[in-house]
Amino acid sequence: VGITHDITELKRVQEALAHERDLLRALMDNLPDAIYFKDADSRFTRINKAQAERFGLSDPAQAVGKTDFDFFTVEHAQPAYADEQAVIRTGQPLVGKEEKETWPDGRETWVSTTKVPLRDRDGQIIGTFGVSRDITAVKQAGEALVQERNLLRTLIDNLPDYIYAKDAASRFVLNNAAHMHLLGAATPGEIVGKTDFDFFLEELAAQYYADEQEVIQSGQPLIDREERVVDPTTHREMWNLTTTVPLRDSAGLVVGLVGISRDITERRRMEARLE
Repeated sequence: VGITHDITELKRVQEALAHERDLLRALMDNLPDAIYFKDADSRFTRINKAQAERFGLSDPAQAVGKTDFDFFTVEHAQPAYADEQAVIRTGQPLVGKEEKETWPDGRETWVSTTKVPLRDRDGQIIGTFGVSRDITAVKQAGEALVQERNLLRTLIDNLPDYIYAKDAASRFVLNNAAHMHLLGAATPGEIVGKTDFDFFLEELAAQYYADEQEVIQSGQPLIDREERVVDPTTHREMWNLTTTVPLRDSAGLVVGLVGISRDITERRRMEARLE
């Protein structure tokens, strides 16, 4: 006597589950981003290979039951724990937060992290699921650019020469402290977007504009041009020795100019006395 049961649907379900498990494993093992699951106490229940490598583990299973306090210093582990508990308490995800990771060996790395609530089949929150992308190189590049910008700003603001940059229409986009003082401006906002016609006599401004447009159109610098200047504030006649060079974008196209002028009024006066 034999009894036969049709288990076709059961096999289909098992195959579907196995397929989903294989997809999850492929996703976990091949993504370069760190992926991790944690329980309600923020203990790791599973991590992928990328996270294991960041922790210096040979097997992802070695992280199970541990927390961020086992891998990071308190400076990072404590706020990370607080964020996860907030996600569990509120059910609201944390998306794209930039985190500084501090390691026991003194290293500092940066990640962009998204953490979402992990729910069981009944919809109850039982932990968190997170993905972290390493953005250390981007942050370091950004910090280097900020340092370079600050260095450049310090340099140009402490030089006695007049330094400025203009766009292709000869409108000011940058001025150093000395040039702002010459134009009688207290803040950059009083100059940016304006032209020499807003500060100097029309005949002088027209000559400056013509010289600048020649630089912009030709792409060739204008070196050591002696220019007559009438101080906008004191109306004192001055002479500047000006060099103007084209300002180019990343594609090499001329988008404006940079100028540097030195007051040579006293030198001109001495030359006039000697004549």
